[in-house]
Amino acid sequence: MVEEGVPFCKQCGAPQIRVVGLEPEPAPTASTVDPSSHVLPAPYLPSAPPPQFPIAGTGTVQWSRALPGAALGGVFSLLAMVIPYAVFGPAFLLGGALAVMFYRKSSGGIAPPPGAGARIGAASGGFGFLYLAVLAVATAVYRSTEVRDAMLESVSQMAARGYDPQKVAQVQELIKSPDGMILFLSFGLFVMFLIMAVGSSIGGAFYAAWSRKRHMM
Repeated sequence: MVEEGVPFCKQCGAPQIRVVGLEPEPAPTASTVDPSSHVLPAPYLPSAPPPQFPIAGTGTVQWSRALPGAALGGVFSLLAMVIPYAVFGPAFLLGGALAVMFYRKSSGGIAPPPGAGARIGAASGGFGFLYLAVLAVATAVYRSTEVRDAMLESVSQMAARGYDPQKVAQVQELIKSPDGMILFLSFGLFVMFLIMAVGSSIGGAFYAAWSRKRHMM
């Protein structure tokens, strides 16, 4: 053991040399960090969030944003039916595409996937059918004679197209009864519902796919 203040050993007379051991430096703490340096120790640096990249939309439809555009698309489909041959599909294709376009604009320009676009387009077709059904039922109630005459004239043209005249006559007799008229009106509305829903769904899916592809280019 080395005694303080004694340069030589009392027993052997050798000079005494003190060897200073290496002591570990204390780890920096929050109190030792200079606040003016604006640099935190490595263990205290917050991890940076992952970069956010724009995505082309998910399959979930926000109906609070989709329904207003779907209603407008249904109105457009109903108005476009006055164009010749548009009732066979083009009017509803455009209505479904218009509904998806409104939804994309309300979502910040994010294009939905084709599946979501098909559902939005189908909703547009449902709105269009609702408007059409209200008009058809109101017309059948308040102008039943005119509606019946229009049905009879339409059926009579079937005989000129090669259909069996006897069956055409049976259909005309059925339409003349109130129950038969309601039956034919319901059948016609059901067919229109299928055409409008399917056509608008296809239009919405095609527009969504086109917008998605354009966004990724």
